[in-house]
Amino acid sequence: MTTRSTTGAETKRRKETLESKLKGLLGSSLLRDELRIDSEPDALDRVRSHTDRDMAVQRLNQDTRLIRDIQSAMARIKAGSYGCCGQCGEPIPGKRLDAIPWCSLCLDCQSKMEVFKDAA
Repeated sequence: MTTRSTTGAETKRRKETLESKLKGLLGSSLLRDELRIDSEPDALDRVRSHTDRDMAVQRLNQDTRLIRDIQSAMARIKAGSYGCCGQCGEPIPGKRLDAIPWCSLCLDCQSKMEVFKDAA
């Protein structure tokens, strides 16, 4: 079942994109390797190592959020609600879904959420 804003072929193509992106994210162990804690004798090396580790943690957190968003989009495809805004229920434009196939909000609702989030 497809939504008003997507055809079956578009949904299938986007699902393949989501699956490919998810596979790449789940298969990557490079960031986990960067989390290694080494004993550095030099103070400058310890600071650099700590900074590198912090950056790796931030990227890993970002990837984890993206994995969750992709899995959610795939669940919406299965449920038949993919392509509808999770806030207002209106169709998400195809161009937005092509650019960000895991998005769950239309641009208006996304903008409102970001304004609210920034105000908090």
